[in-house]
Amino acid sequence: MRRTIISPGRRSELSLLIFSTFVSVLGMALVCVAMQQMPLRALRVTAVSAGFILTAMLLQVGGKSRDRLLLPCASLLCGIGIVVLWRINPDLASRQILWMLLGLSAMVGIYLLVDDVRDLAPYKYTAGAVALGLLIITMVAGRESHGARLWLGVDGYFMFQPVELAKILMALFLAGYVAEKGDIIRASMRPGVFLSGFKHMGPLLLVVLFFLGVFVAQRDLGAAVLFLGLFVAVSYLATGRKTYALLSLILFAGGMVGAYYLFGHVRQRFDIWINPWADPTGNGYQILQGLFALGSGGLTGVGLGHGFPGTIPAAETDMVYAVIGEEMGLAGTLAVLLLYVLVVARSFDLGMRARNQFASLLATCLGVVFALQTLVITGGVLRLIPLTGITMPFISYGGTSIVVNFIALGLLLAVSRDAVSEETDPKLRDGRTD
Repeated sequence: MRRTIISPGRRSELSLLIFSTFVSVLGMALVCVAMQQMPLRALRVTAVSAGFILTAMLLQVGGKSRDRLLLPCASLLCGIGIVVLWRINPDLASRQILWMLLGLSAMVGIYLLVDDVRDLAPYKYTAGAVALGLLIITMVAGRESHGARLWLGVDGYFMFQPVELAKILMALFLAGYVAEKGDIIRASMRPGVFLSGFKHMGPLLLVVLFFLGVFVAQRDLGAAVLFLGLFVAVSYLATGRKTYALLSLILFAGGMVGAYYLFGHVRQRFDIWINPWADPTGNGYQILQGLFALGSGGLTGVGLGHGFPGTIPAAETDMVYAVIGEEMGLAGTLAVLLLYVLVVARSFDLGMRARNQFASLLATCLGVVFALQTLVITGGVLRLIPLTGITMPFISYGGTSIVVNFIALGLLLAVSRDAVSEETDPKLRDGRTD
């Protein structure tokens, strides 16, 4: 007699998703009580939690093994994001819930429609060309916000940030290019064939330099750092030599020095970073308010709903990490960072276990994207690096960012389904019938 057996991996995933639901509802209830709202409004966050549980069920349609940790981590990050946004502005949180549900739908669509993630490799040049085209159109016809030309669309109807989609397209391009040319590039490390190898590495460098130039022209320093970091990681994976990564960092540092003297907006960002107290009520106000919020949070925070996020400019986007630090303290900020560490570590683990070079590079590139986004935004809030307008994955408000991050998550799950050996990674085993 045949009976269905639910594997330990599926049970663990469901248990973690239920735990995420409990944490999210509890956090929302505390915020509602502090804001003197009906506690039942906290149940709105269950729409996202239910979406994740339904998504986990739909992903079983493929009947193959897949990663069981990525969804629960993303679910808890999204729950924290909704709680924090509700504290800042309930209307923004309600819209964010809709964006998250749309993102989950997009993730399921990517996972089910892409029959095998390795089939995306032949479209690497198309992905790179579309990314380039989106950025050029934005540079020419985009709309400015806070001094940066980042948006496409019609005000009041539909607006989106092409750079968010471009980061996924560039990950596809870089992974596909290095998978195709990797052996030739590594062969250039032998004496006497350097120029032959550079012929294949050079175009990649030129493309990335062009992207960086576009970002500087758009005044989008966060995206410039993100794409440069992605190129550094890929160049190291392609060559296996740390000197190439070091050379890329030196070139980037030189470019930043040049941009400091050539572009006033870059110089202003660096001056504010170095000494925000020079203009505490003007340009330095945002950074200082973020530092004050982090300092007042202490070890465990002032409590959900008891902080003052209204005093922090762009609290729902650039400075959301400061809001977490004030109301949840050092413990809360470290917990959030650990969730990102799990997502990135799992991405790298998938990259190492993948049996196909393209899938391995794609998982690694997506992990690098998540890592750099987290490091850049937290580093900016903590004043370790200049503050940039990059979003915190799954937490910061923004429809484009949320949907694209879910697409990246769907690609990672597809890698775990299609390219990772079940025999070498029992953690990915699915339920079977016996």
